[in-house]
Amino acid sequence: MSDRMAAFIAEELLPLMAGCWPASANQLDANARGVALAWGGVLRGFTPAQIREVVQDMAADVERQFAPRPAEVRAEILRRLPAAAVPVASPRLAISIRACEMEATVTVLQRDGVVTDGAVQVELERILNERRQRGYTITGRI
Repeated sequence: MSDRMAAFIAEELLPLMAGCWPASANQLDANARGVALAWGGVLRGFTPAQIREVVQDMAADVERQFAPRPAEVRAEILRRLPAAAVPVASPRLAISIRACEMEATVTVLQRDGVVTDGAVQVELERILNERRQRGYTITGRI
């Protein structure tokens, strides 16, 4: 969590929530560091203005008795974002080198009945080449 975000949470967000939801004030004060870390982790990437706006709107709801959880605030921020602004996961495929090594070992064991380093290396190279041709990104180190 950045220093700026930590200052925002500690100096503005937690006091705002404790003031808006007195029933949650003791919970927020008792473990302020833990609450701030939870909020900072879940709301990473959002601006203080976005967080403040959503929390204030939730405070305006007279039916709400307790402070929102960070996940609720995150969901509301994402709901309000235009569809183009929501980050989309990359469509690239990824596989770890360890998964490829395991697949090579199993293939060699099933085919030969005995696992040798040379046979596993040959099979691993075949698997890696095949995966790269199919568009996979190989992660990890050999």
